[in-house]
Amino acid sequence: MKVYIAGSITHNQNYKEQFKKAEELLMSYGYAVINPVKNLGFNYKDYIDMGLCELMKCDAIYMLKGYETSKGALLELQYARTLELEIIMQ
Repeated sequence: MKVYIAGSITHNQNYKEQFKKAEELLMSYGYAVINPVKNLGFNYKDYIDMGLCELMKCDAIYMLKGYETSKGALLELQYARTLELEIIMQ
């Protein structure tokens, strides 16, 4: 199963560590993991577009604690709900 990690990045000083820990945890369960934090050097629109494109390839989304403060993560969650992907809450 392919799992996309979603969470708050903007205004979150610990986002790299949170996403990395989630990636390691999910991989330990045998999942193929998409970690959008690994994409660097783009503008906000590019990040949103790339995230949705990556999510399109996944079977599930893993929502990190605090995702509620992120417009991007909420958009990704809505996409996952619309397509009835599995939603895993941290």
